[in-house]
Amino acid sequence: MDQYYYTVSSLPFLNIESDSVISFDEFNAICKSTLIDKDFAVLNSISLTNLNDMNTGIPIVEKWISWEGTLRNELARLRAVSLGVESGSYTLEVESNSVAPAIAGTVYKLDSPLKAEESLDMARWQFLDELESGHFFDLEKLIVYSLRLQILERKNMFTKENGNNNFQKIYENIKVAVREA
Repeated sequence: MDQYYYTVSSLPFLNIESDSVISFDEFNAICKSTLIDKDFAVLNSISLTNLNDMNTGIPIVEKWISWEGTLRNELARLRAVSLGVESGSYTLEVESNSVAPAIAGTVYKLDSPLKAEESLDMARWQFLDELESGHFFDLEKLIVYSLRLQILERKNMFTKENGNNNFQKIYENIKVAVREA
């Protein structure tokens, strides 16, 4: 496994409370110029949102897919139960993880969608802490960094302005639907 001392040491420190100090595009540019092509292709396939496209065979990625997939499946199951529908078409086929369902149950009970998202981000960050253990200058370290950066970029989209804009769009759609009914 290749070591990427320069790449890792040139990246800024990330924590869950900080704004993104580096954009995902900047991160990709750094990695593209320093990683071997095969490792860059793997890193480029890492996605916070699309678990199906991350067939890397790397154990740390497989653990992430299992944990995140189980978390999503449990949230889908809880939502389906409350709506009285089947959850099967909304779940992913992943190897089950024993910790994620408890996290999903706790998050599902929160009454604020923003608090739920923040709680999910914190749980994801903590799981990434576990995955990162023992990895310092390797591809796995960069994979964890990539996922963390994606969490921060997604988190930074949750602004009051974006929330108000989305509310206005939904409200306008409802008004149009009522007029047409």
